[in-house]
Amino acid sequence: MSANEYYLGAQAFPLDKEEEKARLIQRLRQYLELRNLTLLIGNGCSIPLGSSRIDDVSNLLPEFDTAPYRLNDDGLQTRALTLLAQLLPDKGVLGVEPLLTVLANVQANEMILQKTTAFQGMEVSATDAQCLEHLVKKWLFHKCKALNATPDESLKFHEELLRRVLLRSTNLPRAKVFTINYDLLLERALDNLGVLYFDGFLGTINRTLRTECYHYDLYYPGETTEGRVSRVDRVLHFYKLHGSINWRRRFTAAGDVVISHTIPEENEYGDVMIYPSPLKLTEMNGYPYAEMFRHFSASIHQPQSVLLTVGYKFQDNHINRLIYQALSIPSFVLIIVTPQIVSPNAGESLDARHEVWRLRQIGSKRIVIIVGAEKDSKGNYTGGAGTIQDFSTKWLPDITELNVEANAREEVRKAFPLDQPPA
Repeated sequence: MSANEYYLGAQAFPLDKEEEKARLIQRLRQYLELRNLTLLIGNGCSIPLGSSRIDDVSNLLPEFDTAPYRLNDDGLQTRALTLLAQLLPDKGVLGVEPLLTVLANVQANEMILQKTTAFQGMEVSATDAQCLEHLVKKWLFHKCKALNATPDESLKFHEELLRRVLLRSTNLPRAKVFTINYDLLLERALDNLGVLYFDGFLGTINRTLRTECYHYDLYYPGETTEGRVSRVDRVLHFYKLHGSINWRRRFTAAGDVVISHTIPEENEYGDVMIYPSPLKLTEMNGYPYAEMFRHFSASIHQPQSVLLTVGYKFQDNHINRLIYQALSIPSFVLIIVTPQIVSPNAGESLDARHEVWRLRQIGSKRIVIIVGAEKDSKGNYTGGAGTIQDFSTKWLPDITELNVEANAREEVRKAFPLDQPPA
């Protein structure tokens, strides 16, 4: 358990008094009304609903060899698990996403350089790497598929987070929501809210990725005959930086990416578009992730921009690099919502676990870190200012309600000036 507080630069402000609570909410409201708002959602928002942690493959070994995750062919399953045992480090941990990067590198070496890769004196073939890649992606697919069956009532915190973001003034540019999650929880939350959003895909039956649609907007004709149009409310842009379980790669001349809600065949799990590997060198494999990251970079590098991160642990260097570059822009604001800050022990070298702690040490007042968490008996976060449960409902301003309160105060001020108090 960690106490509710927030850091403005290096200074801590406990959230145990109503005055400090109101000050934080007002500060967040000002940030929400900056011209460009970007929201980055990480796996920490899905874990309370049953998402698996993917930061240590060794903890997943028992599941990899059980149905429905294991490969149907016993020979291929054995080859995959043998290679995995060979790749696991003696010290430290290996995450799922770095593992997929290594496997992509092995396959690229053989495909492009016609050379096999050696680990600890043993050569690894592209076929073995492909077997393990299919196993990992099959595990990810079925884990996300089970998570996507979450009842609608359990999505109320995702819905509230998005609803409050959408309450920004319609005169401001559309909010942009980025996620590194593979699951479809955010899509379901947006559908439940009745929100129109651009996700980069065009079409109805056959939906194909066309990233130029991110430059579109929605308007409807005005009530006059003067040719004026009005902007449609409650619209945002939605990006999946690490792919999705319903993306499929199609081997066409254009290298199309399409939406599919069917369960892949055994030999199709490698085509499920999950996690961009920077070591996949072909143009087709670089697309669409390069486009997604280009949009993320452009979004946070504009003047008067604020980036709000929820459930993101700052453990992806390729994303962190873009955020740190944005911090060089004087008007950029970074808001981090996290259950707790992990500080290093004496003499301990810094690693990805301590990245938020390192950001706090910078002491910049353009970095706001909101922390606080309560845990249940199983160690799961159930509430606190640093969790999606409480942040979306208690701390992120509901601009509509604040506007009503402000208008009421203004009406009272006009009706009863300070020099004429009410009887």
